[in-house]
Amino acid sequence: MRTIWHLFTGDVRRLFSNIVSVIIVIGLTVIPGLFSWFNITASWDPFANLKNLKFAVASVDKGYQSDLIPVKITIGDTVVNTLRANSQLDWTITTKTDAIDGTKSGKYYAAIVIPKDFSQKMMTFFSADASNVDIAYYENEKKNALAPNLTTEGASEVSTQINEMFAETLTGTALSIASQLADDLSDPKASAALGRFSANIGDFATSLTDGASTLNDYASLTDAAGTLLTNSTQLLGQASSAATDAGKQLKSAKTSATGLTGAMGDAAEALSQALSTSADSYGAVADSIDGLYSTAGTQAEDTAKALDTQSSHVQAQIDEYRKIRDDIASLQQQLPGNLQSLLDPMLTQLDAAIDLQANVKSRLDDAAAAVRAKNSSAQDQHTQVKELAKQAKASIAGVKADFDANVKPQLTKLNASVNDATRVLDSGAAKLKTTLKDLDGTAKDANASLKDVHDTLIGVADKLTKAGTELGTFNDKLAKALDSGDMSMVKEVLGNNPETLAATLAAPVALKRKAVFPVDNFGSSLAPLYLVIPLWVGALLMAVTLKTTVSRRVRRELGDPKPHQMYLGHYGVFGLVALAQSTFSFGGALLFIHVQAVHPLLFMLTGWASSLLFSFFAYTMVVSFGNVGKAIGVLMLIVQISGSNAAYPLQVLPGWIGAISPFLPVTHSVTMIRAAIAGVYDMDYWRALGQLFLFVPPLLLVGLVLRKPLVRFNQWYVAKVESTKVVA
Repeated sequence: MRTIWHLFTGDVRRLFSNIVSVIIVIGLTVIPGLFSWFNITASWDPFANLKNLKFAVASVDKGYQSDLIPVKITIGDTVVNTLRANSQLDWTITTKTDAIDGTKSGKYYAAIVIPKDFSQKMMTFFSADASNVDIAYYENEKKNALAPNLTTEGASEVSTQINEMFAETLTGTALSIASQLADDLSDPKASAALGRFSANIGDFATSLTDGASTLNDYASLTDAAGTLLTNSTQLLGQASSAATDAGKQLKSAKTSATGLTGAMGDAAEALSQALSTSADSYGAVADSIDGLYSTAGTQAEDTAKALDTQSSHVQAQIDEYRKIRDDIASLQQQLPGNLQSLLDPMLTQLDAAIDLQANVKSRLDDAAAAVRAKNSSAQDQHTQVKELAKQAKASIAGVKADFDANVKPQLTKLNASVNDATRVLDSGAAKLKTTLKDLDGTAKDANASLKDVHDTLIGVADKLTKAGTELGTFNDKLAKALDSGDMSMVKEVLGNNPETLAATLAAPVALKRKAVFPVDNFGSSLAPLYLVIPLWVGALLMAVTLKTTVSRRVRRELGDPKPHQMYLGHYGVFGLVALAQSTFSFGGALLFIHVQAVHPLLFMLTGWASSLLFSFFAYTMVVSFGNVGKAIGVLMLIVQISGSNAAYPLQVLPGWIGAISPFLPVTHSVTMIRAAIAGVYDMDYWRALGQLFLFVPPLLLVGLVLRKPLVRFNQWYVAKVESTKVVA
């Protein structure tokens, strides 16, 4: 640290050791300040001199006289007379030819030419074929870059004045005629004209009220439409939810239906096989009866047991047939209504087969009992059982044939129909869900638009109602005054100053400007640009004028200091001159130019912090890169003039400029000085100060660490430049 201090104090002594170095230091200190003061003073209030801009106005308006108002009105002359009294620009009243030629030659910055049908179009504005009135506007964009923008503002002012003048002239003319008629009511024509005027006012008031009523009706319609849309939106939401649930249920139903149809197919095959086997079993019963009865005499007990066994087998078959019958009846309830009748014949046949098998079992039981009793009725039971067994076989065969011919094909078709239906419904549910989603979004957008339309209609209706009420009140008073014959009352109603009343009606709303963080003058608004940019230029001048290296003699005197000691110690003199620059520039702006500063101390702190960082940047670049570092400093100057938000707002510049702006040091200095000039908001000054000093660590990295590897590059660069024998 001691070596760094000795190097700094030695540099300061050497800086003031002779008159030439002192002059150089004074020049470096004063040049940025003079640049700032000159430009701020020149831009202090340029809009106060707009009256020096020549603006030509020519009118070829022929005027207009209507049947309703038998007075020729030339609004073009009224506009010219109004502009003649306006001191905002140097309005020059001239001819159309001179206005156009003078604009081309540069005699005038711009010109306005009022057309010959100006009054006619203005006074027939409320007719069915009304159209906008076009005024020819000529401007010379070659003469100056800013003048077209300034004169365009003047033209906009003319347009505003003409619009107000139109309403004022229309109203003032009508009121003036009525007032004049009131002064000369002894003339029957005047009295009749005033009566017609009153009637027209009454009709107009009624029209306004009716129009307001109509608009209110339309507003009510929008309310009803809005309610309908809201309900529709809710219904669509429920339908969408239902569609989602239906889709899930359909998916489950599809799985169940697929399983059901598969099970139906398997069951049909199994049932067909079971019926065939059952029919064969009864054939076997009929065949075995003969054998049993042939041995009944010698083996009565064995025969009775065999008959009991046959009876139990028949009972088991009866139970199975009843279960099959119940399953088919249950299946019948699950089928669509138009298919349920297909199973009725089969259920009837199954019931008959069950009853027949019950008779077979009963006869087998009776036969077993007769065999055990060895009575003569056993042979009768033999014949009955055999016959019943044959009938059961035939009945069951009929059931199987009917099942195979009628039921089984219908089950196959039903299976295919269920599969087709599930595919269609599955696709339909997906489409319905998408459609409901689109309809829901459309309904919500339409509902929002209807609300805006409703508010607009209600607002216009209220204004029309108010205007109609006021005109109706005015007409009532005028009618009463005319009926009374007291002309003093008529004049009181019309007013003694119709021009004032017309002017109020033409411009009922006045704009009251309230500035947030107000700035007193344009020069103070431009101060960020003309104070900060010159500090960067001053830093570059120092890097070019002052030596950035330490001489061998000084290094020997200091005992051959280390590179970082020379880097930091030698910067001290650059920082000292930078502080002198910012103090002279910013202090003079406050004391002599009187730039606005709500926070003077922060104003000066901005200059000191900015000049130190700018000089450190230029010093580091030149020390590390040599002449290339100087080019880097100039390149940064070019980018920061537009990219620092000091002149034009970043929002109106290309997007890439706004993207690089936060990475430019001047950007944060501009934010700081604006806060000092107009006022601090939400710590914006201190955040910008912190962001400004975030540039210090990268500069230290370059100057202390990366500078050593760059030595060879600098030596190579210098050798190449010197080898050209052109660039020194």
